[in-house]
Amino acid sequence: MPDALATAVTNTNPNSCVNVQSGRLCKPWQISQAGLAFIETWEAFRAHLYDNDGAGGGGNTTIGYGHLVHMGPVSGAPSEAPFLNGITQAQGHQLMHRDLIDPQRIVNQRINVALFQYEYDALVDFVYNLRHNNQGVLNLVNTGHYDRVPAKFMEYTLAGGAHPNGLVKRRRSEANLFKDGSYDASH
Repeated sequence: MPDALATAVTNTNPNSCVNVQSGRLCKPWQISQAGLAFIETWEAFRAHLYDNDGAGGGGNTTIGYGHLVHMGPVSGAPSEAPFLNGITQAQGHQLMHRDLIDPQRIVNQRINVALFQYEYDALVDFVYNLRHNNQGVLNLVNTGHYDRVPAKFMEYTLAGGAHPNGLVKRRRSEANLFKDGSYDASH
């Protein structure tokens, strides 16, 4: 059953008058400190360039808390030059905050129903980790069927033709965060 607030927000009957109270927040949303910590736990700080994404092979050139330097493995590309000597954890935090601008913008623009802070944080982590092809989850949220969203997260566990254990755990963790506000990112 859809949430009462979502029903009121999405109700298109011009003659209806629905009074609803909710703990869900209205826009604009910003990621919470708990949401940042959740992402940091999943991304795990790396001071030097790496390209092993945990999916059993090479990945994209990354540094810090999942900051994408360029697509493809470490290769000596010009975009790697600023990071050749590594970065500090403080620099990693700066990169992550910059990288989160786009996922937060996407969620704020695409979601048309009110959210709890933890629901927003889960969606930002999801979009941060899956920059493209995330419309299915975001569209489902907009229907107001909040109860169906956790299962939808689990449809996004395929990487390189396999379902890597780490990705499955991350989606499960995002689903739990969205469902009941559990910021447990242990894996």
